[in-house]
Amino acid sequence: MIRKALRRRFSPTMVRLVGAVFVLQLFSNAAAIFFLRTQLVEVIQADRVRQVVDVRDDLLAAYYDGGRGELADFILARRGSAADPTVFVALTGGQGAPVLSNLGALPKVPVGPRPVRVKVIHGVGLPPTDGVALAGKLPDGETLIVGVGSNSDRRFDLAFATAIGVTTAVAIALATLSAALLGLVISHRTHEIAETAAELASGNFGARLPSGEAGDGFDHLRGQINLMAERIDQLVSQLAAVSGALAHDLRSPVTRLTAAIERAGTLVDEPQAIEALEAARADAEGLRTMLETALELSRLEGGAVTDRRVPLDLALVAEDLVELYEPLAEQEGVTLVAQLQPASVVADREMVSRALSNLIDNAMKYGGRHIVVRTRRDGTRGEVAVIDDGPGIAPEDRARVVERFVRLDNARTRPGGGLGLAMVAAVARLHGGELLLGEGDVAGEDGARGLSATLSLPR
Repeated sequence: MIRKALRRRFSPTMVRLVGAVFVLQLFSNAAAIFFLRTQLVEVIQADRVRQVVDVRDDLLAAYYDGGRGELADFILARRGSAADPTVFVALTGGQGAPVLSNLGALPKVPVGPRPVRVKVIHGVGLPPTDGVALAGKLPDGETLIVGVGSNSDRRFDLAFATAIGVTTAVAIALATLSAALLGLVISHRTHEIAETAAELASGNFGARLPSGEAGDGFDHLRGQINLMAERIDQLVSQLAAVSGALAHDLRSPVTRLTAAIERAGTLVDEPQAIEALEAARADAEGLRTMLETALELSRLEGGAVTDRRVPLDLALVAEDLVELYEPLAEQEGVTLVAQLQPASVVADREMVSRALSNLIDNAMKYGGRHIVVRTRRDGTRGEVAVIDDGPGIAPEDRARVVERFVRLDNARTRPGGGLGLAMVAAVARLHGGELLLGEGDVAGEDGARGLSATLSLPR
């Protein structure tokens, strides 16, 4: 039961929806993290550029105060802003020896107004690191290089990587939780609507959805379904009243017509007149049967029937009907065989018996000389099938033969009104099942496979 409920709540469609929500939230978090890192990197880069410009301005002030000597002393003494351990300075290109501060080798920095990224070697044997440097020409022709190392970048990247890992884990957990909660809420509300719609389809027109106060699309849908159910309930009630009146009004004239034909038959002696009256009486009886069947079919399809479903074994119903039809089958020269296995369902015994009787009647009218009535269990369904070795029904005609008053060309010479299979299909729908028409497995004399008509009902 729990596994079935989970399958209903987490159907493939719902899993795809939850997955889509999860992916969207994950991408949104990743985009936010990427944007934040980009902004932080830009802030850090701008801070380094300002630091380089500040150091350069201090060095230029020393140069203009005391010339190259003062500038060289300022660099070697690492005074002012140049005392920052991440700062490196180089003075080169003049008559004297190059002056280096916090450098093991002179970096290649093009002269220009903007700082550039360079590789910096701080000491012999040390690996190069990244840095930002600015090079400019002094009035005496020497080149002053000022830069800042970016050793802090690695620490920043490590700290940010740790923060990203924690944030991503939290984001995944929250995205999974929110997506699952969203999926459960949507699944619950859609299943609630679907179950009410199934109740309406099965003929329970008193089923209603509880009203909501959220004011969203689901509440709108609930209200419209309830209005639709109210309207259908009114129409079905009117149909029941009209059907009862119609049955009463038409049954009496047909009964009187039959009685009049029978009285007329007792008053004549001519064989031809008697034969004509017998044909008229048969037609009147057929009209009465067709009328009653059509009215019963309308009540079935409209849901205007009493719910009398109880636990029922299809094998017992089939066994009773096979015994009932055996004398008639023997009289017609038809072999009627029962192959019965227990098949428990919850159904109306009278309706199922009537549907099975229609299937056997059709097989005896239009089938061959061999009929098999078979019951079995198929997963969550119980099935009763009537299989014959007659000409069968072409695949392209199987969908329309269950419609009212539809008769195929090869059936027009036989008595009937085209309502038998429509009645069976209505009974199947009323029970939440279906009528399946296919090729039989009983080979006839001409090699035809016949017809298999299966009434499949939920267990």
